[in-house]
Amino acid sequence: MKPTRYSFLPLMACLLLAKPCISSAESEPDRLEWFRDAKFGMFIHFGASERGREKIGDLTPAERFEASVHDFNPVDFDADEWLRVAKDGGAKYIVFTAKHHDGFCKWDSALTEWDVMDQTEFKRDIVGELAEACEKTDVRLGLYYSIGDWYHPEFDPYFSNRNGFHYRPNPDAEITEYMKFMYAQIEELCVKYQPSLFWFDGSSGFRPPERKRLLGQQDLVNLLHSHGAISNSRLGDDDSLRYVDYLSMGDNQVPPGNIGLPFETAGTMNESWHYSEGDDHYQSVGKLLERLVMVVGRGGNYLLNVGPNAKGVIPEPAVERLEAMGDWLETHGEAIYGTEAGPHPHGMNWGTITQRRVGKNSRLYMNVVDWPEGGKFEFYGLDNKILDASLLDGGQTLDHTSEFDAAAGVNRLTIQVPETAPNEHVSVIALTVEGTASMEQARMQQSDGSIVLDAYTATMHDSEFVADKPRRAVDFKMFTVPLRGEGIMPGRMLSVDHFGEEGQALSWDFRVLEPGDYELSVVTIGEGHKDGRVRARVSGQEVENALLGGEEKRSIELPPHLKETFSVLGTVKISNPGMQTLTMEVAAEFPGFAPRIRGVRLTPLAE
Repeated sequence: MKPTRYSFLPLMACLLLAKPCISSAESEPDRLEWFRDAKFGMFIHFGASERGREKIGDLTPAERFEASVHDFNPVDFDADEWLRVAKDGGAKYIVFTAKHHDGFCKWDSALTEWDVMDQTEFKRDIVGELAEACEKTDVRLGLYYSIGDWYHPEFDPYFSNRNGFHYRPNPDAEITEYMKFMYAQIEELCVKYQPSLFWFDGSSGFRPPERKRLLGQQDLVNLLHSHGAISNSRLGDDDSLRYVDYLSMGDNQVPPGNIGLPFETAGTMNESWHYSEGDDHYQSVGKLLERLVMVVGRGGNYLLNVGPNAKGVIPEPAVERLEAMGDWLETHGEAIYGTEAGPHPHGMNWGTITQRRVGKNSRLYMNVVDWPEGGKFEFYGLDNKILDASLLDGGQTLDHTSEFDAAAGVNRLTIQVPETAPNEHVSVIALTVEGTASMEQARMQQSDGSIVLDAYTATMHDSEFVADKPRRAVDFKMFTVPLRGEGIMPGRMLSVDHFGEEGQALSWDFRVLEPGDYELSVVTIGEGHKDGRVRARVSGQEVENALLGGEEKRSIELPPHLKETFSVLGTVKISNPGMQTLTMEVAAEFPGFAPRIRGVRLTPLAE
C-alpha cells in the first residue's frame, strides 16, 4: 500500500482535549538544570522490524517494511515495567524512538495514518502510555524524532541521511511540505505529551549550508522552548550550540577531557541499537560503569540504550546490567547526580573527578576505576587544603598527606587506602576541600608515569599561515562532523586530520613529575602508513619514524568497533621535572590518505 497523504489542518481542533502547554519558556539555566543534574538516562530503540523478510525476493524494500508495520504487535509491552527498569537502573530520564528513520509513528498522530493506531493490530498509543508511566515515577520523558523520513511522500531522497535512500521515492516530492508536516508533528508531541527533551537524528542530509536553512533551527528550538522542552545538537549538527541546548557526541564516544559544553554520550550495551536476537555481545557492568564515570567526570550525561524485543520486553541481560548499575548508584549516586566536571580539564589514568559545592567548601569525588596497588592513592595538582578524606561507601576515614614539589611545580597528595578496592567496579574516594576547588590546568604526568597528549587540544601549526583559523581543533567547536578547510583540521572521533604535509606540526606543553626514559608513540585511528614519516622533538632530543602501526588497543573513549594504533617513533630521555614542550611534525609527506591523529603517548621504561 502507499502511505496516505498528510494534511496540515491546524492542531487546535484535534488537540483541544490534550494537556495544556506551558505558557512561557523557562530561562536557559532553568531549562537545562534538570538535564545537568540527571547525568544518566535510558535510551529505548523500539519499532517495526524487517528481520526475517530480507530473503523474500518478490518483495520490494517498501513492501517488506509495510508488512513489518502491519505485523507490529508487541503484546507484552508494559510501559510501567519499562519505567521500573529505568528507575531501578538509576536513570533519571528516558528517550524513546517516537519516530525513527522509517517514518513509522508510535503514537496516535492526527497528522498521518502511518502510525501505530491506524496500521497495526496493537492499536495502543505507546508514547502516551510512556508519558503516563513517567509521571508516576518522576522519570523525565524524552522523545527521539528522526528528521530523515524514508517513507513520507514529500521527503525528497536528495535530503536523505542514507545516500538518497527512500522506500517509495517520489519524483515530485517537495521538501518544504515535509517540513510543515515535521513542525506540526513536533508541536503535536509537545502539546499531547509534554516531553522534556527532543532527541533529533537523521539530519546529515542537511549538512550543506544551503540545505541547513530549510531546517529553520531557531524557529524549531523556539517552539520546543515554548513548551518547556530542550533539544540536542543533531538538529542540523549544531555542535557549537548556536541554537540548541546540548551536544550529542558521536555514538559510543567519550571526549578525552572537559570540552566546556553540556553534552551527552549515547551508547549501546551490546553492538545493536534495536533488538537483535543474535547479538549477545553485552559489555560487562564494570565497563558500563567506567563509561558512566568517564562521561560524568568530563561534564556530560550518559544515555544507555536498551532494545526491547518484538513482544515489547527488554532483554534480561540488559535488565540485569541496569539493576547492577542501579545498585552501584544507590551507594555512590552522590558522586554522580547533580555534580559538575572535576577541576582538572584533562584525562587521568585511574578514572575521573566529579565535584559539588558544600556551603563555602567543595566536595571532590575520585571515581577510581583502576585501584592502586600497595595501599597508596597518589594524586597531583590539587591546590586546596583538604578538610576530610573518606570512602564514599561506608564513610571510612582515610589518612592523607600533601606536600609541594618545588621542582615539578605542583602539590603531591598521597591518600592511604585499603589494599583491596572497596567496590569491584568503581570505588569512590570523597575529599572535602577548603573553598572553591582549584587544580593544575596543564597536562600532567599520570600516577602510573605515563604522559598522554591529546591531539584535539594540541596547538596546530600549518605549513602556511591561515587567517582567522583557530589554533586548536577543540576551538572549532565541532565534535561530531569532520570539517573541511585549509591545513590541519578536526577529524572524526575527536582526531586531527589532514596532517600529512611537510611543514605541518602539532605541539603540547605538559608537566613532568618523574624524569626518566620514555618510549614515544603516536596514537592514530586505523591501520599504519608505510609512506610518510613523523618527527618528534622534546627535551632537546628528536626521534623520527614512519607510522607503521604496532600495538592496538580498545579505548573507553571510542566505539567498540574502533581501536587506537600505537606507532613507536623511538626513545627519549627527560632529565628534569617541570614544564616541557613536545613538537611533532611531518618529516616526509604522506601521499593520499593522511593519518588520523589521536595524540602522543610517552610510556616510562623500566629501570
